[in-house]
Amino acid sequence: MNKFFRTLLAIILFLINQTSVFCLDYDYSSTYAICIELSPQKELSTKEGIIEGERIPLKVLHDVYDGEKLLIKAGELAHARVETVITAGMNGFPAEIILNNFEIPGISSSKIMSEYSKCGQNRCLWVYPLKWALTPLPPTGSLTNLIYGGHAKIKSTDIVKIHYYPNWK
Repeated sequence: MNKFFRTLLAIILFLINQTSVFCLDYDYSSTYAICIELSPQKELSTKEGIIEGERIPLKVLHDVYDGEKLLIKAGELAHARVETVITAGMNGFPAEIILNNFEIPGISSSKIMSEYSKCGQNRCLWVYPLKWALTPLPPTGSLTNLIYGGHAKIKSTDIVKIHYYPNWK
């Protein structure tokens, strides 16, 4: 019986090793990365309403080199998608915009690993102490629920930094 289980275990391990799910093409052992600085060409705000999945144009701020090789010229257009929009919440929770899925001409998107997020003003730090101070007076503590967090805004002056890993397969 012991020999049967060893044989079964060997077969299972062989099958796991042969499946493509466990044989990723990425070489995460290389930590060499090139920083790419981008500037949004369109202002975004949760106050005005943003659609998740919307493409946002970005401009490359500086020439990007890998050693002596020029990868991207300054001024080239790149794009990102609005991944997630979190609206401002009660009790001072801030809104948040998350950009991801960066597309840069001449660079494989599978070698880019970054996301950019921008939050609004977090008002929780003063709302919760106020809420607890007003709790002994029955209806007043729950009035702080009406205080909302700040709206998130991505301006054209913001710098979006992403990382490109050229040694990944």
